[in-house]
Amino acid sequence: MAIQKGFWLAFGISILVLMAAVVFLLQPSGQVSDFKKWQYFPSEKTALSSRLKVKFFGVSTLLFDDGKTQILIDGFFSRPSLYQVLFQNIQSQPALIRQMIQQQHLQRTQAIFVTHSHYDHALDIAELARQLSHTKIISSSSTLNIARGGQVAEQQLIQVQPLHALSFGEFKITAIASQHTPPTAVNNDLGEEIKQPLQLPARFSKFKEGHSFDYLIEHSGQRILVKASTGAIPDQLKNLKVDILFLGIAQLSRQSEGFQQNYLDQTLRTLKPKVVVPIHWDNFFKPIDQPLEFLPYLADHTEQSLKILIQAAEQQQTRLVLLSQPVSYPLVPALQSDR
Repeated sequence: MAIQKGFWLAFGISILVLMAAVVFLLQPSGQVSDFKKWQYFPSEKTALSSRLKVKFFGVSTLLFDDGKTQILIDGFFSRPSLYQVLFQNIQSQPALIRQMIQQQHLQRTQAIFVTHSHYDHALDIAELARQLSHTKIISSSSTLNIARGGQVAEQQLIQVQPLHALSFGEFKITAIASQHTPPTAVNNDLGEEIKQPLQLPARFSKFKEGHSFDYLIEHSGQRILVKASTGAIPDQLKNLKVDILFLGIAQLSRQSEGFQQNYLDQTLRTLKPKVVVPIHWDNFFKPIDQPLEFLPYLADHTEQSLKILIQAAEQQQTRLVLLSQPVSYPLVPALQSDR
């Protein structure tokens, strides 16, 4: 009897420890408020004085706007919960997409450029294309097959051609072949393609990477690079200089010190931007209408990843700006210091 009681006591303690561990792993890996020094808060001066602006909606969803033309990177708004991702088929939310189009005036969006085909970048691409029937979708063949699965008109679809510039209004955008963040146990499909139209709803694992791309955006003398994933092809960017770098830091702290240094060498230290803006750091299992928070410990140690980037930026006197809410950030160097 004593042995049996001891067993059940040990079992109960084990269950409690396991539950405590799960609760901890689902907590944000740090607090955004601890980085207030680097956060951008808009002022009336910056709101009125800059024509070229960007809004950050989490992950690598970025809306560039010059008052006439909009260019959208990725466009991931539906953000299914962790439970939905793990245990259900996922899909875009048409009503939410309609709301975002109205709120952000996305009718002016001429093109959507998709960085790669994982669901946290491409889930909403078909619904966006259906509701914005004049908008072009520029991406890999895998992402185009996500759009085709949603019956998007073929004339809206353009397969990305690296180093071939496309112009929309005053924007010129050039795709650069890139490399994804190193694989994990649940993200081990790098280089795999979506070879047939993908109909939604579907399991998240159906969203194969399908090759990754960075995007160089040029406008009014400004050169901006969007690099969504924490990976870089050696010397790929060695002849490029940019004013502003949107740099993915997902799982940076989970990599070896050698990987971290090489990644920063190939990106921040090579490009020497005036401003670096970290992206792909937020918990994308949270709805779009909630404040952005760091990824949970289960996925990353975002606080540490951000500190690594801050230290590297300060060493070369590059200003780091943390966009923690979807407000217009001016892409004019003279105004960016007014925070």
